[in-house]
Amino acid sequence: MKQELEIQVDNSYKNIIKLALPISVAIFIPQINNLTNTLFLGYYRPSQVGLEMKDLLAASGIAGIYYLTLVMIGYGLSTGLLMFMSRFAGENAKVTLGKYFSHGMFLALVSSIFLMGVSFLVAPALFKVAIHDAAIRNAAMEFIFIRTWGLPFIMLAQMCNSFFLSVSKSKYIIPGSFLQTVVNILLDYLLIFGLGFIPELGLNGTAYASVAAELIYMLTSLYLLFGRHEFNEFRIQLFEKPDTGILQNILLKSSPLVMQHFLSIGAWELFFIYVEHLGQSESAISQVLRSVFGLVGVFTWAFASTCNSMVSNLIGQGLITTVIPMIRKIATISFGLSLLLGLPMMFFPSQFLSLLVNDANLVEVGTSSLRIVVLASWTLSISTIAFNGVLGTGNTKLNMIFEFVAISLYAIYIHTVVEIARMPLVFAWSSEFVYWITLLSLSVWYLHSGRWKNNLKLERS
Repeated sequence: MKQELEIQVDNSYKNIIKLALPISVAIFIPQINNLTNTLFLGYYRPSQVGLEMKDLLAASGIAGIYYLTLVMIGYGLSTGLLMFMSRFAGENAKVTLGKYFSHGMFLALVSSIFLMGVSFLVAPALFKVAIHDAAIRNAAMEFIFIRTWGLPFIMLAQMCNSFFLSVSKSKYIIPGSFLQTVVNILLDYLLIFGLGFIPELGLNGTAYASVAAELIYMLTSLYLLFGRHEFNEFRIQLFEKPDTGILQNILLKSSPLVMQHFLSIGAWELFFIYVEHLGQSESAISQVLRSVFGLVGVFTWAFASTCNSMVSNLIGQGLITTVIPMIRKIATISFGLSLLLGLPMMFFPSQFLSLLVNDANLVEVGTSSLRIVVLASWTLSISTIAFNGVLGTGNTKLNMIFEFVAISLYAIYIHTVVEIARMPLVFAWSSEFVYWITLLSLSVWYLHSGRWKNNLKLERS
């Protein structure tokens, strides 16, 4: 007799790690790719007249954050869908879960095509106003026109990842992430430097490589989704006529998250634009620090997604009293792992940066800021767990309000410190404390107030 797939979770340490570890690996692998990409650009010497390595790093940082803003809109959709699917998993409502996933894939495809069109129109005007250096501006515009073609691939892959996590099969996130990274690193090297008949494309080579890698990621995820018989019982139908009621429910819960992520990454884009105004070196090393921030936060982002899913799953099972203890467990693990990962960078910052960039001046500029990045990541390791705990309760509007408050304080800080006072880079990166401490304070207050228990119902079609 065929065994039924178990999709309800418990809040034990073992189960938390079982769910989060594959996600950590899946996030860690692309971070290796990001660092490798930074390493390649750090050692690349452009043959084009008027371009320097610092220009490419700065352009990569600004354009990369712009693209990340678009990706995070898709992430907002997939996070909202994850909340629904995890709740249905807790209720063991597999067919309903599959129906919502099918509609989420439809929304991801439509949204990505729309965002591509908007981006082609908006990006030139935005970069023209925001970026002072003409060489950096032109390089960033060329990069983003190529990079945007990968948006449908990554947004569909995100939806698949949310499905795998919601049904406690997070291990299936790893293969796509691994293949994506292998393809990306290989093509990065070939297309940046050129080899034989393969042309030297420099920064644009990283864009082409990323688009190809995201296509592989999507195809791998879809293969695992439809090639495994264990998922047949969810009755996933990607091409059925959409149910407007389900689409409305997903959009109702996801739209605050879309706005939240848009504000969050948009503020980071503002940060990099302001840092570009400080100087070439500051802008270039900040791109490296962004990659490091992602590396140190690997475990945190994995446990944050796990927290969101498990909170919603436990609520679906009716285990309300286990929610807060479970969030505490996840925060403890998240902080401990982030601490271990960040300590070497805290004690040996210049040595670590020297591995990534072949420029003594950039290493000197970035050493103090790297320590700030590590300290901020430790704050993040607790803050984002609490924030995703709030998200798992289903009150996405409150998440957006918390985000708006944190972003407002963050924007005021960076505008004052960077744009007006022109203080050193280390003070600019200290803005991360403003953001994460604000989110932590608001999230902890709400969770311990108990008000979330009055807002647990999810509308369904």
